[in-house]
Amino acid sequence: MRISEGFPAKSASLAIGLLSLGAETLWVRIFSFMGRSTPLAVSIILGTYLLGIAFGAVLGGRLCRHQDEKKLAVSLIASLLVGSIIVLASPLMLVTVTKSTTSHSYSIILPAVAALSLAFLSSFVFSICFPICHHLGTKLASGNVGKGMSRVYAANIAGSVIGPLLVNFVILQFATTELAFAILGILGVAVGMLLLGFAESRKPLKFAAATCVLLAVASVFAMARSDNWLIRSLASKPYDPDPSRVFDVSRVVETRQGIIVSYRDDKSGDIIYGGNVYDGRTNLDPRLNSNNINRVLVLAALRPNPKRVLVIGLSIGSWNYLLSGFPGVEQIDVVEINPGYLQLIAEYPKQSEVMNDPRVRLHIGDGRRFLRKIPEGTYDLVVMNTSFHWRAYASMLLSKEFLTLARSRMAPGGLLAFNTTGSRDALYTAASVFPHAYLYDNFAICADSDWRAALEKPEAVRELMMVSPAKAALFSNDDSEIIKGFLSRSHTADVPGLAAKIGRPLEVITDRNLITEHKYGRPLKPTDMGEGR
Repeated sequence: MRISEGFPAKSASLAIGLLSLGAETLWVRIFSFMGRSTPLAVSIILGTYLLGIAFGAVLGGRLCRHQDEKKLAVSLIASLLVGSIIVLASPLMLVTVTKSTTSHSYSIILPAVAALSLAFLSSFVFSICFPICHHLGTKLASGNVGKGMSRVYAANIAGSVIGPLLVNFVILQFATTELAFAILGILGVAVGMLLLGFAESRKPLKFAAATCVLLAVASVFAMARSDNWLIRSLASKPYDPDPSRVFDVSRVVETRQGIIVSYRDDKSGDIIYGGNVYDGRTNLDPRLNSNNINRVLVLAALRPNPKRVLVIGLSIGSWNYLLSGFPGVEQIDVVEINPGYLQLIAEYPKQSEVMNDPRVRLHIGDGRRFLRKIPEGTYDLVVMNTSFHWRAYASMLLSKEFLTLARSRMAPGGLLAFNTTGSRDALYTAASVFPHAYLYDNFAICADSDWRAALEKPEAVRELMMVSPAKAALFSNDDSEIIKGFLSRSHTADVPGLAAKIGRPLEVITDRNLITEHKYGRPLKPTDMGEGR
């Protein structure tokens, strides 16, 4: 194979950076989903990918020392095509491994090993090309070594920046993860074909490249028509004490902000998973109370007639539906970072109806950024549907800094309630910001006065009886005992009581220490990679 004088080493270097870092973005997304969004899952996949880059660069450097330009060009194009095919075939191979091991005891480990191996291979093969691009782009005879090297390197950096941006802000705006793999793979094959045009190659290499193109095009069409089988196969099924109950995936919604999976459950309300962890249920019946909606309903007695309500975290909209029925509510601001939930909500008439209520104002974005724009003393009631405290970025809603910001936006006599998801440090942090912060089940309810006394007020039962979302009463006169159970002080706990149980000093969560995610976070277990498939 003879190299053309115009061989585009800089363009090839840019393409390698784009493909390699674009693929890394997808692997972070997949492995984070498999690891239930724990910070350790992201660290593991990043470390694996960097190892692949290091070993690939070493091999590429050795090829440059032992091959002439003709063979180097063949190695570059072949590596580019092989790496692209690995990216293209990764979803199929990962699903195949996952489904073939569901009946074995090691089924919880092999999907993780397969994902890490595929990520390593793709980064390894792409990285072989980078030293070759440097070698071919540097003209020793003309004395332009530094100039040639800097341009090739700059092109690679530019591609490394463009790749994640292209995947996150363009491809994932319309494509599923599996389709994004296919698009990235066919892009790599197309680049390989273009490089062939700058060289007089042997027919076998051209034939192999043409075959790759056909496979790439077929894969894109197949994945575009599929029902998101990649996420369906990797999703962790909800646990139920009754082994006869099996939950099947009913819907998968993907956005660049995250992955949402719903499971059909006609008995207790459909189950919603966000980022492969429990996120809520669609149940709205307080008698069934399968999703502990008593935690939201008691707020009607603790803060009667709230005019302005803020909900951070919409999820499937069950809490928003209940809050819309509180007497006196004039406006509900809902902040949700993932617009994909709106697609699911549209399938549930009651939750969807409330979203069309003129009092409800939806804001897609970050809760902290939203609060910074709101005047102080605005809300009478703030309810945060926080996810598990051990997930990545959970401190953004649990830290002392955020709770201080939220308190400043509350009107006098206001109330803030959020799900601690079992973190004692979350309640301790709230108690460092509010004079009175106590636990109701796993809810931290915070105020300037002791709200627990309101549970025993004679009018508390009446306050709950008046909750009527969509003008339909939740309770009847026969439900007084259920309501009294909701209002029992047995649901409550305070910081000293929790500290005595946990056996260690409680700590304040801050934006910097991230203790719920790291120091006291959830370890990444093998079961995270395949529980209940």
